[in-house]
Amino acid sequence: MALVEPMQIILAGATGGLWSYAGMAGLALATSAVILAFVYLLGVMFRNQGLSANAKQELYEVLITAIMIVMIYGAVAALGTLRVDSFLPTAMIPLYTNTTTLVTAPLDPGTNVYDMTAKYFQQVDSDMAGWLEMNYVLNIYVDQIASITPYARPLGVGLVASPMAGIASPLKQLFYNMAVALSIAFLINYAQLLVYIFSLKGFLAYYLPLGMFLRAFTPTRRIGGTLIGIGFTFLFIFPALTCLTYALFYNPVSGPLMSFRTMATSYLSDTGFQNRFTDFMSHKDDPAIGTGMLDLITSAVGGIGTLLESVLGTSFLMLLIFPISVVAWAFTMGFILPAFNIIVLTQAAKVLSKSFGDEVDISSLTRMI
Repeated sequence: MALVEPMQIILAGATGGLWSYAGMAGLALATSAVILAFVYLLGVMFRNQGLSANAKQELYEVLITAIMIVMIYGAVAALGTLRVDSFLPTAMIPLYTNTTTLVTAPLDPGTNVYDMTAKYFQQVDSDMAGWLEMNYVLNIYVDQIASITPYARPLGVGLVASPMAGIASPLKQLFYNMAVALSIAFLINYAQLLVYIFSLKGFLAYYLPLGMFLRAFTPTRRIGGTLIGIGFTFLFIFPALTCLTYALFYNPVSGPLMSFRTMATSYLSDTGFQNRFTDFMSHKDDPAIGTGMLDLITSAVGGIGTLLESVLGTSFLMLLIFPISVVAWAFTMGFILPAFNIIVLTQAAKVLSKSFGDEVDISSLTRMI
C-alpha cells in the first residue's frame, strides 16, 4: 500500500494546514473577551439582568475555549509519544514468543499507536491477499479434478463419464463464496485504511485548527466545538479501537481469540495423515485378524480400503473446512468488527461533539463509507 506513513503526519504536529488560523484564535479570544466585558458593563449600567447573564455565560465560554486550546496543543504535541503499552496491557500486545515460532504479526510494546493502527490494516490486507491467491490456486486444481473424463470405446461406440465433477461441484461453490467474501472484506479493510489516513491528515492539519479558530468567536462557537469533538473522535477513539482489534486477532499467545493459523493447525492435527497410518499399522499384530492365507488377504485389502477412505475423507474434509473457516474469518474481520467499531465511533462522536458544541450524528457518513 503506497500511502503516507502515519508518523510523517503525526510528527508534523501543529504545523502546516490551517494551524495559522489556530494561532489567531488567541487574538480572537482576547477581542471576544473585551467585547463581552463591555456588554456586561452595559447590562450592569442599565440593570438588564438578561443581558448581564448572557454576557457572563459567554465570558465563561471564552475561558473554557482558552483552556481547550491549551489542551489541544498539548494533545497534538503528545501524539508522537503515544505508545501502545500506554493503554494496552503488555500481555495483550502481539510479541515474539520464547520459542522459534513467531507470532503472526509481532510488535514492540513501544510502538506508536498510530503506527500500530496502520500495521493492523496492512496485516489484514496481507492476509486477505494471501488467502485470495490460495483460493485461486485451489480453484485451478479443483477445476482440473472436475475435468477428469475417463472413457472406453472398444467398438467405436461407448460412454463418456466425468465422475469427479460431482466431487468438485460443492467445492467450487465454496471457493466461489470464499472469493466473494474475501474480496468484499479486502475492500472494506482498504477503505478503512484510506479513511484513517485521511482523518489523520484532514483533522490534524485542517479541521482541528479550523474548529479552534471558530470556537473563539461567539457566533461560530458551536460549529467550532463540533469540529473539535469529531476531530478528537478520529484522532484518539478510532486508533484506540483499531489497536484493541489488533490485540484480539493477532496475539495467539495470550489473546482471547484463536488465530487462523492455530485453528488450521488444530484441524490438521485432528485429521492428520500420520495418525491414520499409525492407527493402520498398530493393528498388524491383532490376533483377531487370523493366521490363514485368506484371512491375511482379506484383512490387508480391508485395511487398505479403510486407509484410503480415511486419507480421502481427511483430504476432502480439509478442502471443506478451509474455505468455511476463511469465510468465517473474513466475515468477522471485514464485517462484524468494522460494524461494531463504527457503532462505538458514532456514539463517541455524538458525545464529544455535544460536549464541545452541537451534537452531530455521523452515522450517515459511516454508512456511506
